[in-house]
Amino acid sequence: MSSDKDHEAVNVSGPKAVDISGLEYPETVVFVGGFDPLQDRQRSYYEWLKKSGKQARLIEYPNMMHAFYVFPELPESSQLIAQVKDFVSHKCKTSNS
Repeated sequence: MSSDKDHEAVNVSGPKAVDISGLEYPETVVFVGGFDPLQDRQRSYYEWLKKSGKQARLIEYPNMMHAFYVFPELPESSQLIAQVKDFVSHKCKTSNS
């Protein structure tokens, strides 16, 4: 068995993507750093979710690099963590109603 960068386990929204249009799928938030070398994959993932009829939100940080949120000294790190917290809190409230 060979593998490549488009293996469905690595690139879930790539050319070998599984059709998820008929599946229940949670609302998703996708964060993209403008200097992240993976930003094209992240945007493709977001677009794949939308084309599959799933609720997805894209939040971009144009001046940030990959995994910038692990650097607490960056103000954007705290901002992203707060956005994740708000997203999860909102999802918990709506699922309990």
